[in-house]
Amino acid sequence: MKALRAAALVIAALTGSPALARIEITLDAESLNGMLASMAPDHVDVGLAGGRGLTIRMQDLKVTGFDPAAGPHGGITTALRLVVPDLGIDVALAPRLTLDLKDAGGGRKTPTLRFDKVMLNLPLTGAIDIAALLPPIQLMPGNGWIVDSARGSVRVKPRLTDAKTGANCIRLGLDLEVATVPAR
Repeated sequence: MKALRAAALVIAALTGSPALARIEITLDAESLNGMLASMAPDHVDVGLAGGRGLTIRMQDLKVTGFDPAAGPHGGITTALRLVVPDLGIDVALAPRLTLDLKDAGGGRKTPTLRFDKVMLNLPLTGAIDIAALLPPIQLMPGNGWIVDSARGSVRVKPRLTDAKTGANCIRLGLDLEVATVPAR
């Protein structure tokens, strides 16, 4: 993200009118692990019939590898500890996440990691896939941010152009729309 802000500041310093910058962000396992620690929810509340519910806790989510063949944009393999206190479940799992491009409105897309298959073995029912109960994880802000520069505030809006998974990273291609923020 520091490289992203630096590129925006350079463009803003060179021009006072709206500008466009093209950048590429590379997310390796270490970068993704740092992001997942703060972006992935630590639990999901699941409503059941009769007004009851249960909580699924996701702990220690870590990237273990990259899978370029997982869907059109690839994906990642992970490890996590899944805990369902109400059912006495505490298991280590190795789910796959697929890199999807979600529509963010206005012709914009945002890269999202979606749980592809999360098999949980239950004593009475056997193996069930709970991937649909786990929320997708958005990888970048959809609306942009304001950066303070020497010449005043600058609005930076990312527009995703490409997202691909390689053998050891995810690459996001972005156009950055940079414009000065009118004074109030």
